[in-house]
Amino acid sequence: MAKDISFLGLNRPEYPPLRELFMSELAWSIYRASGERGERRPGFAGYAYRELSSKKEKGFEFTLPSECSKKFDQLRSYVLSEREARTEEEATRIVNILLSELEAPYSNKALRTAATPLGLQTALLQDLRGITGKNNPANLALILEQMYALGGGKSSMAGQWSNAMTMAQGGGMPTWIEEFYAQVLPADLADVARSVSAHGPRHSVEGLRTPKWLSSLESNPFKWFANSWDRLCENGWIDTMPRRRWTDWAACVARTGLACGYMFEMHLYRRLGAALISDDAPEDVVRQLLDDGKRLFSWDDQVPRSAADVGPVVTQLASAGSACMKLIHSLVSDEDLQFPAMGEYDSDPNGLVSWLVAARAARDSVTGLQGDVARALAAKKVGPASNTWEMIRYSLLSRASDGEQDLYGVLRSAGRYTWVEPGQEWLVTVSSLQAESPGKLSRLTDLSTSLSALGIDASQRTIVSRLEAYGLARSSHDADDALEIMPGF
Repeated sequence: MAKDISFLGLNRPEYPPLRELFMSELAWSIYRASGERGERRPGFAGYAYRELSSKKEKGFEFTLPSECSKKFDQLRSYVLSEREARTEEEATRIVNILLSELEAPYSNKALRTAATPLGLQTALLQDLRGITGKNNPANLALILEQMYALGGGKSSMAGQWSNAMTMAQGGGMPTWIEEFYAQVLPADLADVARSVSAHGPRHSVEGLRTPKWLSSLESNPFKWFANSWDRLCENGWIDTMPRRRWTDWAACVARTGLACGYMFEMHLYRRLGAALISDDAPEDVVRQLLDDGKRLFSWDDQVPRSAADVGPVVTQLASAGSACMKLIHSLVSDEDLQFPAMGEYDSDPNGLVSWLVAARAARDSVTGLQGDVARALAAKKVGPASNTWEMIRYSLLSRASDGEQDLYGVLRSAGRYTWVEPGQEWLVTVSSLQAESPGKLSRLTDLSTSLSALGIDASQRTIVSRLEAYGLARSSHDADDALEIMPGF
């Protein structure tokens, strides 16, 4: 295995086209780690819920039961046995409605669709290979686990999700519908579902980076990610909310955490890359870097779009950050230079400062470093930078699917401008998960801290106005940071 010379130990990103893939890949990661993995037939391309393309490609398996299949007959018999239908014709209509409702929204360019991961079984109705058509897509589940570990998460992200699904009491979905959807899973995947159920709650991922200098920070996007995920999975939310809404919140936390985590990483590389050729005190560099990391985006409804445009920020973060990352990695990899790797300082609570001191001590042996850094800071969006740009931009951008509005986006775009304008449900999700559990209050200061952790510098006037408009503000805006926020459930 190649030596990890990165700052945070993150795999390189690849944007997942459907938000349902977050939970699906977590479920499949449990099975793949169980040691029970069986080999598919030669030429197998992956699982998807339904085929949309008229140009059918070989190797894909579709998990939506056709009306003439044995699986459809089984589902129809179940509906009749539960007395949800009195005739076979009525049962057929109910089955078709439920199967249609299970299908997640998709774009006009989609080739295959996914099912909404309402439970362990429905999460297995597709995988990343089946939706993207790629033989070796990025390991999305591992990236999620890496970020979750960086935030100090408990056990594993997949384990938390699996345990929430297993321990759910049915408050979020009628029992007969949950049992119906569990039976949609093809028979040849029954062993996979049993394995995920058995191994999920104790699933763990070894060897992930947990730098002390990162955990010592009061807030960062990884801490927000891990804390939000743990609260969503542990504190009774799944039984308090409709299951589909809980699933949407889970996807919201995942897509926001991924995007903001990579923003932080790129900001880190860009600023430390520039600091290699400066003579500013290392302590000042790191302090300013971390402070500026709380203000990567500005959110103020009173600012015109031309001034609020964050499109160039995303491009610069991805371009310069990726180029500085490549440069620093090349310096560390050159054994003749004795350039320090950040991993050597993972146990140091002041690791960023210590690394910068050591890196500057080694810079005199690097010919033309000033020019290399200058070129990296001015780099264009090419190669790996494009993947990082796509992950950040499209994870945060509000994107409608098949006529449905995206309420969980952070950014909006029109013409040449992209600006911060979170969807209503995004703000409901983020503010609600500041509360310890459903029905508990949080305060404006908690929400402001979370937004800063995500790199969003939000106007208090704007936040309060949105909270009041959505019916989440319990007390007067005159309370300032002490304003109480009602959770969504």
